[in-house]
Amino acid sequence: MKFSHGQAALLLAGTALWTGTVAAQNAVQLEAITLYGSDDGAVIDGYRAVTATSATKTETPLKETPQSVVIVTPQMLGDQGVTSIAEALKNVSGAQGSALLQTPAYESTILRGFQAEIYRDGLTSYLNTGDPNAMAGVERIEVLKGPNAILYGGGVGTPLGGVVNIVTRKPQDRDFTTLGLTYGSNGYTEPSFDINRRLTGDGTVLFRMNGSYVRSGSDVDGIKTKRYSLSPSLTFGHGTDTRLTVDGYVSKWKQQEYQALPAWGTVAGDFRLSRDLYIGDPDIPDSHTSTRKVTVTLDHDFNDNWSSKTQLRYGKNEVSQTTQIIISNAPDAGASSWNLYNSFVPAKQTEFSLSSSIEGRLTTGAMEHRLLFGADYSRIDDWSLMYMDMMPVGTVDLLNPSAWPSWSMPQGLAMTDGDATYKTAGGFVQVQSTLGKLHLLGGVRLAHLGMESVSINYARTDTISETRILPRIGAVYDLTDQISAFASYSEGMKANPFTFYSGSPKPEYSRQAEAGVKFDSGAGLSGSLAAFRIERENVPVTNPADPFMLTSIPEGQQMSKGFEADVVWQPGGPWKLIANYAYTHAELTADIPNGAPAGSTLPGVPRHSGGLWLDYDTREAGGEGWRVGGGIHAVSSANIDQMNLYKTAGYATIDLSASYTHEIASVALSIKNLTDRDYFTPYYRYLDGRAARGEGRKVLLNVSKTF
Repeated sequence: MKFSHGQAALLLAGTALWTGTVAAQNAVQLEAITLYGSDDGAVIDGYRAVTATSATKTETPLKETPQSVVIVTPQMLGDQGVTSIAEALKNVSGAQGSALLQTPAYESTILRGFQAEIYRDGLTSYLNTGDPNAMAGVERIEVLKGPNAILYGGGVGTPLGGVVNIVTRKPQDRDFTTLGLTYGSNGYTEPSFDINRRLTGDGTVLFRMNGSYVRSGSDVDGIKTKRYSLSPSLTFGHGTDTRLTVDGYVSKWKQQEYQALPAWGTVAGDFRLSRDLYIGDPDIPDSHTSTRKVTVTLDHDFNDNWSSKTQLRYGKNEVSQTTQIIISNAPDAGASSWNLYNSFVPAKQTEFSLSSSIEGRLTTGAMEHRLLFGADYSRIDDWSLMYMDMMPVGTVDLLNPSAWPSWSMPQGLAMTDGDATYKTAGGFVQVQSTLGKLHLLGGVRLAHLGMESVSINYARTDTISETRILPRIGAVYDLTDQISAFASYSEGMKANPFTFYSGSPKPEYSRQAEAGVKFDSGAGLSGSLAAFRIERENVPVTNPADPFMLTSIPEGQQMSKGFEADVVWQPGGPWKLIANYAYTHAELTADIPNGAPAGSTLPGVPRHSGGLWLDYDTREAGGEGWRVGGGIHAVSSANIDQMNLYKTAGYATIDLSASYTHEIASVALSIKNLTDRDYFTPYYRYLDGRAARGEGRKVLLNVSKTF
């Protein structure tokens, strides 16, 4: 942690300001202390979620949903002083968020051992570029675990590990303004705002805009991050049968590319590198990513039983990654020396998504039914190149680095290139039926997946055109008024972006089965226990005949299985508790040719992980008062590389927070990694994996005022 006396003085002076991305959330979101329903039908009570929409796209109680769903509620985000999506996901069993310093040019969030996808208000957020950790516009996070192709088929196909659906703040029928500033360790500075206005006297036209700007240093030498997001939203027809909402989203991220550290010298080997080391030219140009999106949502209620929803999104992404890279986890130029190569990766994407559905309720005899049917279409145009020097530009002893070679643009043809178009389309039908204590869910999707990828350098065009019926079935049985048992099965199909095939490409298929129990007792205890198994086939693996390891063949098979528990205890007094635990075993189920054998554990997936947060809250219904909370997050060791040669050690970190609210002002103090625990996490997207420095102790002060 780099936290000077001067910064401490400024931090204390900051209490006079009106602020805080996180504290701003507290000031507005304290309403979550009492039961409320959001515009999209979700019902939240403090830390406890009663209903959610992500799993079924209908207003279904979690207790009647035959699949694992976890909601990170507004009050959780505010009480814990959450500043990133990855931090929020610590509240979810089996979830590992993207590394904070990672360039947001791809998504590396993991659920149940496999890659998850980030959705924004129910539509794919391809690559999640720009500032993916901006919290100013986030109301809550709904996590749906496992493949669910019935309702989520955009982007490049079915999400595999699951969906992390970011539900954004929408215009409200009242006027308020919240201003903010968060300040803390490593010069972390984040001004933010949230403005909501009724534009007409009858409240039918509403406007809301929120945004934040972050400027921060890092525990890693020399790294400086700048990022911002801006989210305007306009609703017409609020409170009427027909509502039209237009959401904008503009976001940008800028920082030196961080490639983490090699395994040798961090978690293995006979020497230890500085954990704060930044590898490469310290004057390298910044990498940057940006996104611009507009989403139009039309909701219409035909009557009390039938309604429709149509969403359309158009967006553009840009990526520029500039790196002076090492290509080996072990020294390749001497005892503690590595060769360096200049690299440059530019990319652009254009995305278009359209989804429309009709929901209805009806009764036949003793059975109640909820019907959902609709269709969706998605097209993504994705252009990217990778330039990399064929020969080293220099050699550096990473144990005792001195002069770094200057970065320059790599010369010659791109090592990889691709101009790809991904199309998904589908029609779906879902039926939810209740007969007494039995709740049934059945659905089917006629899914089409298309891909065309053109490589000029490789003089080839890869295509996929596949149509497949994807089922989803599930059942919940109420054992008592408080406990229910559930089981479900679903299938998925997807393409794999950024994959250059040496033979004919194939779509990847997935299957998930899970079973468990859900509970919601009168004593304030709620949650779920679940066992699951996910299988994958046609997974791209490195072509053993390619000496540069740049092309793939679709011959991989993988499996993940395990057990998860997510529990909330909220007895109605000042105490609240969140706890989660996951046992995850993810492995190869077929040999990779000339590579890792079957049985090898997948990189980046700890066998055990979990956390606990305990909060004592004296605030009244209006938000007045103080609260204090603390928690622990722990994970076991995890492999860095697919051959399982290197692994990180297990670790645990402790977080604390406290806040005080008086009238319309709030002050909150958060301490992350209280004991300043040193640890590494797998950073496996770089070639054969890397070890990333864990974030050290971080102190943040948030002061907010709403008027």
